[in-house]
Amino acid sequence: MTAEQNLSRVSWRPHPALWGLALVYFLFLWVPGITGQYTYFIDELYFLPCADHLAFGYVDHPPLSILLLKLIKAIIGDSLPALRLFPALAGAATVLIIGHIARRLGAGLYGQAVAAGAAMIGSIWHVTFGFYSMNCLAILFWALVFLVLVEIEKRDEPRLWLLFGVLAGLALENKHTFVLLLLGLGVGMILTRARRHLKSRWLWIGAAVALLLLLPNIIWQVVNSWPSLEFYRNADLYKNVHTPPLEVLIQQVLFNNPAAFLVWLAGLVFFLGTKRGRPYRHLGWLYLALLTVMLVGQKSRPDRIVGAYSILFAGGGALLCHWTRRAKLRWLRYAIPVILVTNGLALAPLGLPLLPPETTARFAATLGVIPQVEAGEGKKTDLPQWLADRFGWEQLADDVEQASLSLSAEELANAVILAPSYGQAGAIELLGRGRGLPPVYGTQNSYGHWGPPPDSTTVAVVVGFRRETMDWLFEEVEQAGFHDCDWCMKWRDESPIWIGRGMKIPFSQAWPELTYYE
Repeated sequence: MTAEQNLSRVSWRPHPALWGLALVYFLFLWVPGITGQYTYFIDELYFLPCADHLAFGYVDHPPLSILLLKLIKAIIGDSLPALRLFPALAGAATVLIIGHIARRLGAGLYGQAVAAGAAMIGSIWHVTFGFYSMNCLAILFWALVFLVLVEIEKRDEPRLWLLFGVLAGLALENKHTFVLLLLGLGVGMILTRARRHLKSRWLWIGAAVALLLLLPNIIWQVVNSWPSLEFYRNADLYKNVHTPPLEVLIQQVLFNNPAAFLVWLAGLVFFLGTKRGRPYRHLGWLYLALLTVMLVGQKSRPDRIVGAYSILFAGGGALLCHWTRRAKLRWLRYAIPVILVTNGLALAPLGLPLLPPETTARFAATLGVIPQVEAGEGKKTDLPQWLADRFGWEQLADDVEQASLSLSAEELANAVILAPSYGQAGAIELLGRGRGLPPVYGTQNSYGHWGPPPDSTTVAVVVGFRRETMDWLFEEVEQAGFHDCDWCMKWRDESPIWIGRGMKIPFSQAWPELTYYE
């Protein structure tokens, strides 16, 4: 066997011990997500109906994660255990890849375990891999792309840019913000000797492949007048919270778990300050470029660059593995795993539904870590948003069903249900299934894009609209009740449920005023 063949055989095989860590992480993510009081997350309730409207694009995301969800539904259904299976598997695969990247950077088993462990303890990683959305797939793509970038330098094999292009195209078809990695990579290459790749035809062939894979979504955007641009603009104006630069930096530390800071800081040192990290120096600059974007942008979403920590954890594992072999630092070899495990277990209830909501609320309040990642008084809650948005959905379906029972058989046959939020609309569709409820329409994002109820509609059960809007739409307005939910986000608690009869204005004319992309 030649040296080149041996390198190829070894390079894609993670250490067997990493499979054990991956299995532990899978169970740690999956089991809490399917037990206890916490149910569907708001985005899951939206993605499921998206999977029933397959298209090359959606208002607020590209189509890849929806196509995957369609396959999951067809094979194992849309129950909570089925829905949470892939995110947990993606999390396990990601830590496996991170540990393997550390191996390719020169780490022994100790450094590989430290790199994987640093990813396993972060609250933001628990959240991302704890429910189904495009984000769990996005971080997996980041890790895969970083593995390919390391292999390009390790093997000095420019043809791997073709594989990079395939992964980049799929990643963009999953989430548009993957473009941040590409921009950061461009900065890193320009600032280091990796700029030599800009002369490689394989890089540009890879770029063409990525563009070709993204082309269906681009065409969809053009045909539909670029709705995603409107969504991103509105989210930036009305949804994201202004966050000072120091707080942005603190959030990066806190959301990844403070104990992991030592590892990813060591990773930055590895790439920017060591001889062994010199071939991969552009990856360190990539992270700094992305962090600069976050600091300058001053926005409230630390998850935007969470995928970049994959490479920093791997580099940190490689450096700490080397440093802790020294006699004076031998104690760190034992201290680091203890710190990672204890901090990871202690802070896990902030990201995963491990404790009852009342206990989690007290725990979060004691630590003072209930961040508001979206603007508005209604986005405040006693629980972190990613946990609060798992409450109240079954009760909402019950409340809407109760309101529908007040309709006569004739009215019910020509009625619709209308909700302003994709979460509310999706919850009523999924959890009201089999109850004989009228068809559900929503006004937010892709629900709004799918169009209005028929103009022949004469009766509507409406959730959460203001009275002024109801009086504008209907001749007769009756309040059928309120939807109360414990522990949910405040904007959903005490939502009025109306019965509207007799249209003053056809839905087709009112729809542009009712729909919004945010």
